[in-house]
Amino acid sequence: MARTPTASIDQRLKRIPVILDLLRKIPHPAEDLLPRVNQVLAKTRIPEISIRTLQHDLEWMQEHLGAETIERVPGSALDPAPGPEFRGRRWFWRLAGAEDLIPVSTELAFISELEAVALRTAQALLAGPPNPDGHLPEDPGPLATALARLTGRLGLSTKDTRIPDIIGVNRSTPEPYDPQVLVTLLRAIRLRESIAMTYASLGKAPHEVVAQPIRLVLNDGEPYLWAWDGTAGKLKNYKIARMTEVIRRKSLKGVPAGLDTEVRGEIASAFRGVAGRQQRARVVLRIAPAGIPHLRGRRLGASQQWEDLPGGEVRVSFNTAGLEAVKHWLLQFGDLAVAEAPTILVTWMQDQAESMAKRYRTPLG
Repeated sequence: MARTPTASIDQRLKRIPVILDLLRKIPHPAEDLLPRVNQVLAKTRIPEISIRTLQHDLEWMQEHLGAETIERVPGSALDPAPGPEFRGRRWFWRLAGAEDLIPVSTELAFISELEAVALRTAQALLAGPPNPDGHLPEDPGPLATALARLTGRLGLSTKDTRIPDIIGVNRSTPEPYDPQVLVTLLRAIRLRESIAMTYASLGKAPHEVVAQPIRLVLNDGEPYLWAWDGTAGKLKNYKIARMTEVIRRKSLKGVPAGLDTEVRGEIASAFRGVAGRQQRARVVLRIAPAGIPHLRGRRLGASQQWEDLPGGEVRVSFNTAGLEAVKHWLLQFGDLAVAEAPTILVTWMQDQAESMAKRYRTPLG
């Protein structure tokens, strides 16, 4: 009885995780990869394959996963060089770049209309801003491109009329960043390596930083890196757009355990992406009636409390680890919001109000 195309595809999807696991360890020529694949298949009672089938599997992976994730290269291009057991072999297959490949075995029969809209909207939100002429950039950025590849594998092109075009996205204008820097950081985090980079802080000359990357964080559409600064001996937050010459190195010594948990905690208590140990405070605000509709129902921070006051005002209080961001956010409310605590926030707002009033009293021109 002839095998159906569906059965053939099902068998291939069972073989691909085996191939990936072997290539994840070291690059292999197809001839040496075949017996290793068949050895694993025999243990799981999956039919063994021929060299021709293996070649078809590898080519299928290139076509569907992209040449940037799996590639065929000459042995002379490998570093480190192939071991003596591969002497005489010219061509090797290997995982390319920094991205690991995650086998997916669940069959996806369909997605809902809302799920399709969510994918398209997420892609637009992650894309970079339009060019100055108003046209979309040729390279929308690594995250939007990755999501576009994913929707493409689902058979949904960017012009697919099955996805309702009903949501418009007003993109922010994040500072441009090099996609290769993002990929290098991804690999360093996955392989637990450190990095050396040239970093240009605002108001400071570019300088070298050696750090152990912990987690990437997206703040208002812009990617940041939380990392352990080896020189300062503490967690720091770096904007990826200000990084250049990023090079992977061996893991730093003496990096404390549990940093990822600490970063997660900082993110959870951040305000608009800004967080830091020195910025933790209990914020107390008194809101005028006209400002209440802009705040009621919103989560501003942990342990938030809402208190109705006589005269229609309310008092809202919350914990934050991003006091610097709270300061500038509060300015947009003008006299509709008054800071009552902490003292450092009250003093800063008073200084800003007095400075603004003085400048507005100065004649223009």
